[in-house]
Amino acid sequence: MDLCFRMGPARLWQPMILPPFFLFAALLSLVIAGCAPAQLVLPQGPGTAYPGYSSLFDSVVSECRRIRTYEAMIAVRGRGGNRNFRGRVRAGLAAPGSVRLEGLAPFGAPGFYLVATPAEAILWLTREGRVLTDVPAGDMLAGLTGIPFGPEDLRAVLTGCLVPDPQPMRGRSYGEWVVVELMGGAVAYLRPTEDTYRLVAGTRDGLTIEYGSYRRNIPTMVRIFSNDFADDRQTTPSLDVTASLSQLNLNVELEPGTFFLSVPADVSPMTLEDLRRTGPLRAKPDPL
Repeated sequence: MDLCFRMGPARLWQPMILPPFFLFAALLSLVIAGCAPAQLVLPQGPGTAYPGYSSLFDSVVSECRRIRTYEAMIAVRGRGGNRNFRGRVRAGLAAPGSVRLEGLAPFGAPGFYLVATPAEAILWLTREGRVLTDVPAGDMLAGLTGIPFGPEDLRAVLTGCLVPDPQPMRGRSYGEWVVVELMGGAVAYLRPTEDTYRLVAGTRDGLTIEYGSYRRNIPTMVRIFSNDFADDRQTTPSLDVTASLSQLNLNVELEPGTFFLSVPADVSPMTLEDLRRTGPLRAKPDPL
């Protein structure tokens, strides 16, 4: 049976008249003001060979592998680029490689729009009146956040697959934990919760991803943090983001204009270097 359900009261995407949004990528670099939650202690060492790793892993990710379209309202809080942020984002993703990320500002006009398909991507910084084109969506996201996620990577992380089309290579057990190494270098950490195993954490691309809660086998809380540090004591990750996901719509038909963005003619072009130099994550904290 195909996976298709809605967790929210209504569809997120309305026909072509869309409210203002911030770019999810910019908000993905946010970190909570205050103390971050404790990190999971992941098992290390040689462990014990686990012959049933492949079938176990396939059962854990069976539902996220079937997700072709994904909509969600995302409450994001975190820290990155020496700044604390929090906000709400509306996201729409579709295979293969299409994304629309929009954020809700607390006050005033929208801050960002990011819309991408496999053929093209556009980032519109509405407050600055600037637009970035002819750059892959993953580079736009990385320029804003330092997170090396393209649209397919973002969909894989949010849906609980960790990486696109995850392929298990070998597995080890550590007591109740089962650790599965994936093709390409990612590592998945499985642990029993209630009556089934779940993917509770993973590592990839210098990042650790933790899944704090699930609903109907789909993550509703995702934490992403870097494996490098922002302080000399090596206690604070340079990037630490928590995303709470709600109003999920999975495998539903998206509006025809979801992955189209019309930009005013009077905007000024910008380069990827401009984005890296002046983007929100490069800004210094406001003076006290």
